Amino acid sequence: MQTQSSSSTIEETKIALNPTEALQDWLVAQLSTQLSLDASTIKVSEPLTRYGLDSIDAVTLVGDLEEWLDLELPDTLFWDHPSIAQASAYLVENFEVENAIASLATETKVTAPAITEPSTEKKGWGNLLGRFK
Repeated sequence: MQTQSSSSTIEETKIALNPTEALQDWLVAQLSTQLSLDASTIKVSEPLTRYGLDSIDAVTLVGDLEEWLDLELPDTLFWDHPSIAQASAYLVENFEVENAIASLATETKVTAPAITEPSTEKKGWGNLLGRFK
C-alpha cells in the first residue's frame, strides 16, 4: 500500500493553487542548498547576487530548474531577472510552467519506506575478534 506524507500533500496543494509560489519555494530551497544558506534568510525580492550567486551557480541553478520543470530555459535567466520573485514571474508569464508544475504534482507520490528486519550480524567493535577465528 502506498502512503503519502503530509508535506507532499501540502506541496501539491500549493502547486495547484499558485505556480509562482511553488517556483519561489523551490528556488529558495535550491539556493539555500547550493550556497549553504539558511532558507529562512532568503528573501525572494532581493537580488540573488546578494547571497553570493555567481555566474557558475546561476547556470547550474537554471539547469536544475530545467530538469525539474522539463523545460528549456535561457541560461541568462537570473541575470535578466535578478531576484527569485522576478524570475518566477517571468517564467509563469512566458513558459508553460503551470502545466509542468501540475504534471510534477501528479508524478511525485511519496511512498512509505519499506520495513526491514534488524540485522543479526554483529558490526563494529563487537565483531572485530569474530573475524579472526
